[in-house]
Amino acid sequence: MLRTVFAILASLTSVYAIVCVVRIILTWIPRATFHPATKFLSSVCDPYLDLFHGIRWMRIGGLDFSPAIALCLLGAVSTIFSHLANSSVLRLGSILSLLVQTAGSIVSSVISLLILLLIVRLIMVFVSGSSFSGNSLTYQIDQMLGPVVTSISRTFTGGRQISYKTGLIIAIITLVVLNLIVQIVFSLLAGMLAGLPI
Repeated sequence: MLRTVFAILASLTSVYAIVCVVRIILTWIPRATFHPATKFLSSVCDPYLDLFHGIRWMRIGGLDFSPAIALCLLGAVSTIFSHLANSSVLRLGSILSLLVQTAGSIVSSVISLLILLLIVRLIMVFVSGSSFSGNSLTYQIDQMLGPVVTSISRTFTGGRQISYKTGLIIAIITLVVLNLIVQIVFSLLAGMLAGLPI
């Protein structure tokens, strides 16, 4: 009986996570805000998502990565319920391993999104032939990514002036390597914790 309850809770948590993803995507569509379905999703998802909205370190420029934490936490809870549904014992090592995997997933997702945005901006530089343009979208992207590109490129150039294109390339390569290191470290740590006898 208890396993059935945990299986149902795992399914409900997964469905709620999907509903939250739909809600997040709808926030990107300005005209969808006033649709009755969007208002319903807002009333169901926003109280939960708003719990994570104030996390300052999850804001980079104009981007808010706090929904990633909310979704990863739902995924972790769903996994715990699934584990309980399939076995009656949940060890401390398993819980710690799951928490480390969730943290690693969040960090890796944020880095991957930054890499994607940097690649998009680099393609825009190659297509236009110029690092700067009057396009408002380009300006917004530069406002978000500029501090990241500057910080990373200064680390490797010793403060020397370089082109924006070169800075983008350095930032992309650095973040790709960093993402690989993060994934390896968190994976090793999660594996060690999962092996704990308690």
